[in-house]
Amino acid sequence: MSDELLGKIEEIRRRFPVSYEEARKALDETSGNLVEALILLEKRAKNGPSREFMEKLQKLWEEGNRSKIRVRKGDQVLVEIPVTAGVVGAALAPHLTLVGAVAALAAKYRIEVDKAEGDLADKEREQPAGTD
Repeated sequence: MSDELLGKIEEIRRRFPVSYEEARKALDETSGNLVEALILLEKRAKNGPSREFMEKLQKLWEEGNRSKIRVRKGDQVLVEIPVTAGVVGAALAPHLTLVGAVAALAAKYRIEVDKAEGDLADKEREQPAGTD
């Protein structure tokens, strides 16, 4: 790699949060023209979320689908849904979600979040012992 090419790549990376490979591809697509490569990357940044953001969002979505929200009464599981479905439901109907959660807790149900790793992180509010 020539010093001139490396200098152009460094200039691109100074202006945009891209990898060396992405900077090189932009230069290749513009026949080594630095200004055209900068314009290309600027257009890509304006036209939508970056690939890194989309990859992170996809990973978060997959983790949420592996994690579960459970509503229990004693040892019986009444409802089990993926965390992502719970989040979407809460976003679309926040008042209904709040009423449902309050009603479940008032009726001494336990709300649990089973993490993807298999750890159980209880998000529960139980009445004092002996009131079941």
